[in-house]
Amino acid sequence: MYKLKEVVNKNDWNNFIINNKEKFEFLSFLSSWEWWFFQELAWKKVFRFGIYKNELLIWVLPLIKNEAKRWTYLFAPHSPLILKEYDFFEVIYDLKNFLLSFSKSQKVDFIRFNSPVKNTLNNKNCFKKLWFLDAPMHEHAEDTHLLDLTPSEENLLSNMKKEDRYYINRAIKEWVKIVIWNTNEQIDLLSSMHQKHSEKIWYHSFSCDFIKMLYESFWDNITTISARYNWKVESILMTIRFANTCVYYIAASDIVSHKFSPNYLCQWETIKNAKENWCTIYNFWWVSPDNNPKHPIAGVSKFKRKFSWYDYSLLHAQDLPITKKYWINYIIESIRRVKRWYYYKKPE
Repeated sequence: MYKLKEVVNKNDWNNFIINNKEKFEFLSFLSSWEWWFFQELAWKKVFRFGIYKNELLIWVLPLIKNEAKRWTYLFAPHSPLILKEYDFFEVIYDLKNFLLSFSKSQKVDFIRFNSPVKNTLNNKNCFKKLWFLDAPMHEHAEDTHLLDLTPSEENLLSNMKKEDRYYINRAIKEWVKIVIWNTNEQIDLLSSMHQKHSEKIWYHSFSCDFIKMLYESFWDNITTISARYNWKVESILMTIRFANTCVYYIAASDIVSHKFSPNYLCQWETIKNAKENWCTIYNFWWVSPDNNPKHPIAGVSKFKRKFSWYDYSLLHAQDLPITKKYWINYIIESIRRVKRWYYYKKPE
């Protein structure tokens, strides 16, 4: 039997994850205490549950209470996070009654798990047996592209195509300046360029307040990197580190020098910076589930995959309906997904 109680100490939470980082299938900053602090800055209610077996912490289950006009729900991004030696679905089954009872006490209409488990038919069927169903819309990255940082820099470069290495080397020869610094100027520039870039290629952008709260929450583990040529910033990005993983999270560009696109050098210097900070995984975050050029993020996905290594697909978000209001949300989010041309990789 598993026991569940709230974790109130930041060090207990983060140290459990960091000390066991090799024992999780997938890990990102969305599991960190800092992400939950960020949610609280956004005036959301957060519950940080620890799951214990024989007084030993084996699992963390953070839940965000999202309140909209028409419905309210509990959301677990890239969690529950459980050690590999335990059966994920056995624990979920054992805790299901608690989750239902807790959901009713919070007056929510459904629970959404964006779980860190592989996108397999077996995992989907296991959720189905527990009365979960595919969410109509994603909320965080599910199809990602990962780069193993343990090889040498020379090996990482050699795994790229010759034409892509050319862009990096040419930018170096052209004296493209790389700035790695979280100054107010860099942060403001990232925000403004991100807004303009989103308007140019039609994607949903993060607000300036959202970005500033990220810096407030993750300051020690957040890095801003920009590439300047002839005093003009042509590429800028932000990464967030947690445990052994560095995530490429927000970026923007205004490329003028197409012959040696500074995007490549900016990304390469970011990868080197992650390696220097003892990260073993570089996560390019969200990529399209295939190479279909019609997918909304096909262009940036093609760029991310130029840095070699492999795609990693998480199971699509799973919903557990609690009240009839869930079906209103289901219809609205389904329409939104279709309008935006999103689709998801089928379990294998």
